[in-house]
Amino acid sequence: MSMDKWLDDDETKERKKKRDEIYGSLSSEKKNDLKQQKIRDLVKKDEITSSLNEGRKDFLTKVLEFKDWLDNRTYIKGDIERIQTWVENLHSMIDASINFHNKTKFNNGEEPLINRYKSIPVKFLDEKTRIALNKKLKGIKKTNSDNYYLRKLKEKIKNIEYYVILRDILES
Repeated sequence: MSMDKWLDDDETKERKKKRDEIYGSLSSEKKNDLKQQKIRDLVKKDEITSSLNEGRKDFLTKVLEFKDWLDNRTYIKGDIERIQTWVENLHSMIDASINFHNKTKFNNGEEPLINRYKSIPVKFLDEKTRIALNKKLKGIKKTNSDNYYLRKLKEKIKNIEYYVILRDILES
């Protein structure tokens, strides 16, 4: 039974055959156009990911330069001021990156959302759900546990419409 999930079922085999037949019936010009379109799509994805990683690569190269410089030093006590300058520059790069990230978040309208979130009483949500929401708002990488609690919160939110109906009944 467990091997069956690795094997293709009849429907999948038929779809593959149809796809191969359709591809085989295309002219060579059409095939080249499709290949070029696929290449364009892949290049666009590469450009998007590369533009996001430029700042990280720049910071990483600066850290590696500092490490190499530090490794080549034999007597560090005389270079304390220079080391402080390196560390301050690296720290300012991190601060600039964080400030830029926060500004772009707030420009997207998340600042009022954060303020509204802060108005929720602490005891209204359990601790794990609150941690998961904080990570989501701040853009921190979430764990599987965080995703679980966010999913559970979404399920609870779906039930709100029923409570609204019940409130309307009680108020009438």
